[in-house]
Amino acid sequence: MRLHALYRRLLFLYPAEYRQEFGDEMAWVFERAHNELRRESAFVRAMFLAQEFQGVLAGSVRERASGVFGSQSIRSGKGGSMESKFRFPRTTLIFMLLSLLVVVLAVGKARVIVLHYGSNVGVPPEWPMALWIFGQVLLAALAFAAVFWGIFFALRRSGIQRLEELKPWLNQK
Repeated sequence: MRLHALYRRLLFLYPAEYRQEFGDEMAWVFERAHNELRRESAFVRAMFLAQEFQGVLAGSVRERASGVFGSQSIRSGKGGSMESKFRFPRTTLIFMLLSLLVVVLAVGKARVIVLHYGSNVGVPPEWPMALWIFGQVLLAALAFAAVFWGIFFALRRSGIQRLEELKPWLNQK
């Protein structure tokens, strides 16, 4: 039981706001995980404790640094996720759209070449056709994304509202 008290004391390394929001839950999870390891070997328990204490120390430094330097913190959204919401930089979307435009233009150019050298039919201008295709693909992608974003936003909103007040660690002490 002394390890549980030590873990709770280590939580004071976190900023007060963070500790108030997540401290009880973190302590509850630690106690449950530690209790489940009672039958394991001393080495397994020692590795668990080393990882947990290292995690508390690293997390507290990260949260303190985010408060000092003003970077994005998990405290920024009430009840927010502890993971980053973006798995890649936002500029990737721009580069993906530019890549799509290049591919569409290349296909259009290939079509012009085939029409020019493959038959005597007049060659249509490539830019208007390429832009038309790119516009259609972009509109379809935006419509698809908007529908799915709306669905996920509605589900996330209703789920967050229900889970925001759920605190299982308070019920099982």
